[in-house]
Amino acid sequence: MRVTKKSGYGLVAMAELAQNFGDTYVSTKDIAERYELPRPFLEKIMRELKAAELVEVKRGRGGGYELAEKPKEISVKSVISVLEESQLAPVNCLLPDEEDPCPLEDNCPTLEVWKAIYEKFLEVLQSFTLEDLLVYFDE
Repeated sequence: MRVTKKSGYGLVAMAELAQNFGDTYVSTKDIAERYELPRPFLEKIMRELKAAELVEVKRGRGGGYELAEKPKEISVKSVISVLEESQLAPVNCLLPDEEDPCPLEDNCPTLEVWKAIYEKFLEVLQSFTLEDLLVYFDE
């Protein structure tokens, strides 16, 4: 259930795109400079978000990235799920296709608690959208 720098940086970039939605495309260079993020890593993140069709890209002068949908239509969960490859489970036994099964898998006294925690975590991530992040921008 650990959210990595990759998702953190991705959310920062998506919040920046939400802030500029409908006005202008935003370059990775501008985002990287504004937030002091490593540009090559940010570019990789943005390619993944583009492949997931969460952002669109415009090449050339005045180009950059823009959200593919309105900020209120993109959940924080959708962004993090792309960047974490849906590996947000708090314990390995909840991960799909786990190669190293837990020896307690069939008789685990804590499994239901972990499932409940995971479900609530996903619900909270789904409940927030990029529009919700806009309140944290300076006016």
